[in-house]
Amino acid sequence: MDYLDIVKKSIAFIHCQYSEPITVSDVANHVYLSSSHLSTVFRTLTSYTMKDYILRYRLYQTALVLKGTKKRIIEITYENGFCSQQALTKSFSQCYGISPAKFRQLNPEIKPFPPNLENLLTERGMSMELKKVFEKVHFVKKDSFLVIGIETDINYHTSEGTHSISDLYKQWGNENLIEKIPNQVHDHLCYGMTHSETENDTAKYIVAVEVSTLENIPTGLIGRRFDAVEYAVFDCTLEDETSGNFFQYFFKTFLKENNLSLPDAVITKNGNTYSRYPLFEVYDKHFKNETDPIQIYAPILR
Repeated sequence: MDYLDIVKKSIAFIHCQYSEPITVSDVANHVYLSSSHLSTVFRTLTSYTMKDYILRYRLYQTALVLKGTKKRIIEITYENGFCSQQALTKSFSQCYGISPAKFRQLNPEIKPFPPNLENLLTERGMSMELKKVFEKVHFVKKDSFLVIGIETDINYHTSEGTHSISDLYKQWGNENLIEKIPNQVHDHLCYGMTHSETENDTAKYIVAVEVSTLENIPTGLIGRRFDAVEYAVFDCTLEDETSGNFFQYFFKTFLKENNLSLPDAVITKNGNTYSRYPLFEVYDKHFKNETDPIQIYAPILR
């Protein structure tokens, strides 16, 4: 089923019928899906609920008419699908910050809605597959554990701030460090771990293996101990993560919808929220490229 095409048809229907009292059911019937199924698909691919999208499109069309004509506001109200002028004024003021009458008087510049439909859908085109990743999540309470590996500092402020991570993996592979670490708990499982975030949007990243003891650490490597915490565990690909789509959905949607939060959270100066517990990827010995399966362990608090 081509969900991208279905959403495009749904949007085209909304754009043609927005002046009518259309409902989610009307749109769903048009594309031959159930209302609940279409609602999920639509939100996943556009980031808007269908009701929000219909309302925002009506408000945008209202703004265009206010700017381009001298029609009475009461006429504009009904021509753009609103049941009363009071309802229009309330929604319009919430969206644009001023009443329709004041908007007409000031005639401000407005951004088009949707801003760029093709880009919006293209950027989120993989989200249905990603949604399956989140639907198959399982939860693990992991006891405190030890790792040995190599580490670097990262800084989310700068464009160069995370480039050292790729250098870390090159060193890990070129020096075959996984073969040099004693007392490994799991056979050839490599962890890529972000931890110790600070208010200044800095953190540390360690490539490591889990071990049973921090005795006899090889020269040039370091050991870390991490406290017990519960993790949400996702089976996905590195491509899901590096695209940014995984974490966008995790932080903006998954946590909220599942009534979860981040344990020992830190809010940075840029308004980002992280957990001081490690978030990490797990790679097995068969991993070769970004399309191969990995696991992501994300710390959560119920």
